[in-house]
Amino acid sequence: MHSNPITSLATFVFTALAIRSGAAVARESTPVLAEQIIPPAADRFEMFTISGEDLRSMSDERIDELKTVLVPKHGVILLKNQTNLSKDDIVRITERFGKPVSLPDSLRFNNTYEGYPALARVSNVLPNGTILKEHKAAEYWHSDGDFWGPRRNYIFNFLYAEIVPPVGGATGLVDLRRAYHRLDDATKEEIKDLEVVVKCKDIPDFKGAPDEYLQPDAYHKIRHEHIVTGTVGLYVGTVQAKIHNIPSEESDRIMKKLVDAITDPSDQLVHQWEAGDMLIWDNTSTMHRSMGGYLDHPRVLYRTQAFMDAAACATESCSA
Repeated sequence: MHSNPITSLATFVFTALAIRSGAAVARESTPVLAEQIIPPAADRFEMFTISGEDLRSMSDERIDELKTVLVPKHGVILLKNQTNLSKDDIVRITERFGKPVSLPDSLRFNNTYEGYPALARVSNVLPNGTILKEHKAAEYWHSDGDFWGPRRNYIFNFLYAEIVPPVGGATGLVDLRRAYHRLDDATKEEIKDLEVVVKCKDIPDFKGAPDEYLQPDAYHKIRHEHIVTGTVGLYVGTVQAKIHNIPSEESDRIMKKLVDAITDPSDQLVHQWEAGDMLIWDNTSTMHRSMGGYLDHPRVLYRTQAFMDAAACATESCSA
């Protein structure tokens, strides 16, 4: 991992807001430079918050800073008060970061809009306004894009809140770099050459999809070195993953250790949404889940994704 101290090239102005649970802290800061990417803080997972900036009018330089410095460094960032973003706005913002991820019809879960193949509705509200009773979705820890091969799985998520329920509906995130450093040395040694295998046919969301639309099995090193920062973290894709080429009992034993480290309740960041919030996170250094609990109250969010490794997309197809 990088161990250089923060340089004096930029001034940090931090406003710490302790979350009551003690699981996370939010900060606001002036911009940082690429040389200032450092490992995550030692005490707890933190939310890096930006207020007073509109994604629609950000300069190219500021967008570049978000995608090459701030998101890789912090794993997730929150942009407040992104008021009244339209579908076109969200797609255009995503395009400024990388190539939008567009899945074929059979893998879109019937929650996209005609003319917007990269935009998904994350909601318990049907287009006709009907609320899905006792709706539950994605209430397990996972990284989106784990079914893509190495490097192509370097994907950013953009999640925007339009309608927020009065109770529940939070999104949880965990930092996979911090999880790695919670492992004992023996476990770090044990996993250093192991891989997880991700099979599209085993992903519940893709159940029933035609085989021709499914990606080939993907193999990922569990000891993951981030392609931008070089920091080391875990990568398992989903907590239900299996380890490749070892007996099932051994896979289950090791995965339990990893999942326990990843989902440590004392180090989970739980984001309580406000309308106009935009979260941007790195799927190779974090995992996320819906925390549920919003009963039958309406919850409407919009999600896009972008491939962040331009070199991988130049040599391989980055569409499903």
